[in-house]
Amino acid sequence: MAFFMVTFTYPATSSKEVGETFLSGNTPKLPEFVKQEKVFVVLDKKVKNYVIYEVEDEKAHDALMAIATRFTGYFNIKDSQFKIEHLMTTREALPLIGLK
Repeated sequence: MAFFMVTFTYPATSSKEVGETFLSGNTPKLPEFVKQEKVFVVLDKKVKNYVIYEVEDEKAHDALMAIATRFTGYFNIKDSQFKIEHLMTTREALPLIGLK
């Protein structure tokens, strides 16, 4: 399985606009093979959303493109930003340092 984490940030003053955009259903839909696992929200200087997605390995590139496309629906919200990271499990990362 492949995992992606999106960090989506925006000013607290844009929270209502983000919520309305989300509820509108106008953002691009994710394909069924992209499973949203968890969403976490942190209130800081900006509002931060952490969204974890899971997908089969062979669909990782398609999932990355679909997730990026979905977040383009928020481009019009001033000072909003998103970053997509491809995550590894600890077991997947150990061989990178010569451990099994």
